[in-house]
Order: sequence, then C-alpha cells, then structure tokens
Amino acid sequence: MTDKATHARVAELYLYDTCTMKCGYCWLAESGRVLDSSQLAPFRRPEFIDQIAGFFNSRSGPDERWLIQLTGGEPLVMPNLGRFCDLLFEGGQSVAMYTSLFVDQGQANFQYVLQNAAGFDYVMASLHPEAEVNEAAFLHKLELLKKAGLKLFLRFVGHPARLHRLEELARRSEELDVCFYPTALLTPSYPGAYTDGERSRLSGHFTSLSQFIQLQGGVDTRSTRCLAGNRVIAVNMQTGNITPCISVTKPTIGNIFSDRLELSSSAMACPEPGVSCICDVHYQQNIVIGAPDANRFEELKRGYNSPRNFDDQLQAMPARGLKFCESARAGIGNVADEQKLYYSIQETKENARRVGPPRKQQRDFVSGEEITGLLKLRDLIVCNSANVSGKNPIRVVTPKEP
Repeated sequence: MTDKATHARVAELYLYDTCTMKCGYCWLAESGRVLDSSQLAPFRRPEFIDQIAGFFNSRSGPDERWLIQLTGGEPLVMPNLGRFCDLLFEGGQSVAMYTSLFVDQGQANFQYVLQNAAGFDYVMASLHPEAEVNEAAFLHKLELLKKAGLKLFLRFVGHPARLHRLEELARRSEELDVCFYPTALLTPSYPGAYTDGERSRLSGHFTSLSQFIQLQGGVDTRSTRCLAGNRVIAVNMQTGNITPCISVTKPTIGNIFSDRLELSSSAMACPEPGVSCICDVHYQQNIVIGAPDANRFEELKRGYNSPRNFDDQLQAMPARGLKFCESARAGIGNVADEQKLYYSIQETKENARRVGPPRKQQRDFVSGEEITGLLKLRDLIVCNSANVSGKNPIRVVTPKEP
C-alpha cells in the first residue's frame, strides 16, 4: 500500500526539560528537572530565535518545506514562541505542538496559538493526571482551539490506574469533534506489563496503526530500514546537535548553532540496532519502511474518529521484514516508581535536591554570543610531577612514561 500523505521534512525539536506538569510516568518529574527554568534563558534572546528559524527557512523551497514539531518539556512556556512561529510561517513552514495545555487561558502563548490556528499543522494536547483536578478548564481550552480551526488530538496516556476514564473521555472527544488518542504507557515495564484485559480495553479505543505498534512495544530496529536522517531529523535545542531521529543518540549529522546539516540520500539501517522504534511520529510520517500510517493520521486530524481494527496491517508487517520487540519493554519513561500518577510540587523540589543539578551540556556558541572562559588555571589540580607555567601561552611539562 502506498501512503503519500507526508511532509517533505519533519524536524522533532526537543526544546528543554522545563515543564508545567509533574507526571509520575515522566523521568523529568522524577528527577525534578521539570523545575529547571534556566533552560528557557536562550529563547529570551531574539537573535537566538531568529537563528533557529533561519536554519530551517534557509533549507526550504517550493518542494522542500518543514514540519517543525515542538516538544519537551512544555512548548507553551517557550519565550518568543510567537516570534519563532511567525518567522517559520513566513518561510512557508508549518508547526505542530505537543502540549499539556496546562497554562492559563489568558497566557500569551496560548492566545497566540488560538489566534494563529491556520499556521499549525496539528496540536497534540495531553490530558495528564495532574490536570484532571480542573478537567473542565482543559476541555474548555480544547473547545476554543477547535472553534478557531485547529486540528486537535486529545492524547491520553493509558496508565492502568486511569483506564476507567477511557469511555468518558472518548464521549467528550466526540462531542468536541476532536480525535481521541489514547496511547500505551511507556516505562521500563510497560507496555509489556499490561494484563490481557487492560490491553484489550486500551486498544478498544485505538484509531491508528501507530497506537497498536506502540502497544506491541515498538518495532525491532535490527530488522528495519527507514528514512531517518532524510525525511526526519531530531534537534536537541540545549546542545544544538542533530541526530537522524529522536530515538537514537548517534550519529550527529549536524548542529543547528553552527548551521550544519548533512542529510542522508536514501533509506538507512538503524544506527543503533536493537533500540525499540516506538515513537508514533515515525509511523505517522511514513519514516519506517513497511509501516505506513500517514494517510490515516491525516484523517484523524479532521476530528473525531471511531475505533478501528488494524489486525490485517499488523499481520502484514512481518512479511515486509518487520517484527516487534520481543520484550515489549519501551524503557522511554525510565522511572523507578511506575505506579505514581503525579508528584506534588514539594516532592518535585525534593527530587531536584536529591538528584542535584543536571550536568551542563556543551553546545556550539551562537554567532555573536559572548564566550565565557571554560576553565581557570587556579582550578587545575597538579598531579604527579607535571608543571604548569607561563601566562599566555601556557606551558605544560609532564614526566615521560616509565
């Protein structure tokens, strides 16, 4: 089957760890890193925003448009979000956003999305456990965005303790005419730890092949070929480093701060064979060869869809050389306590103190950025009989090997 509902290029931008939520199934909350607002600092500088947008606009043309997917962390707390999106829209790009909508209705970024719905390809809005305390506000914001013409998904992480909510939320999604999109819990044990009953109840609300692939634990990358590094890239906005997709950490194929990108010219084997390919974006955008789901994803953007059976497509995948991960262990969440639904603010602060500040990530410096010293001589520890002398340049003398 040929599936042509695709974008020329997709860029998955991991903005920062900073988030408004403290979900129990998220390692950023368990480590307290969701509270690290210092990661927002670069985005407050207009020249930083302009450089990022320029990176994509300069690599765009009539047949080479980008879909920029914003994730993290919470994109709606990004400083200069409006400036960033305006520049991308002017360059012919589109934007998708993965958000909890856990901001006030009057917040500037929410209002920007509301007033510029036409520029967004879609918004995946997740109803997390913490937001259920004021669920009416979440649903009202969905209603406002839908009326503005935004293509919306109500995403719901299928934690076993939340499965009783499925039927009610499916009904509310149908009333709002937005796609109800429950997903498997992804932690060291899940989705493999679901009981048969839990698995059946959750999948009974699935509307796409991508959801079923996640529930199976993802595709075994030892048997895949894909268009990662060609039709999709992943950008870590803390380092600027670019990898072929968000599931792998190597190779580095560019850096957004040094204006470098080396796309592959054809399909590739996974650079980290054995990693579970469980990111639903890779199927929604036809990245994994033999598991196309883009046409269906386009249908889901239009509004509410009834659940559908995908047994035929799943059974056809092995004939295309694809198989599922035998352990069905995703490991993405990487949390120690898989039963917790969310942390209190006090617990999150304690987690942050216990874990300590994250190691400062190195990145290439932005053009024009003031460069501070990387080290000071007085901080060096002289070991054995090495001597450090001189001022500029310094001279280091070390003894010969015995």
